[in-house]
Amino acid sequence: MALLTAEVTWLRWLLTDFGVSITTSTLVLSDSIGDISIARDPVKHELTKHIGVDAFYTRAQVIALQYVPLEL
Repeated sequence: MALLTAEVTWLRWLLTDFGVSITTSTLVLSDSIGDISIARDPVKHELTKHIGVDAFYTRAQVIALQYVPLEL
């Protein structure tokens, strides 16, 4: 999710350089409730300290996370 957030951030900067005004947050869809809860929750847990930087980066960017169930 942090890699996707970096790509979205880069695309937002690119659009701003081209003169496109972006005033709303970018919607990111995920099928992982765990990823979404870690990215939204600022509390660090013992089992998630190895991904703390990625979660902080995702939380700091202007994105909106939404759960979408995986359909097989």
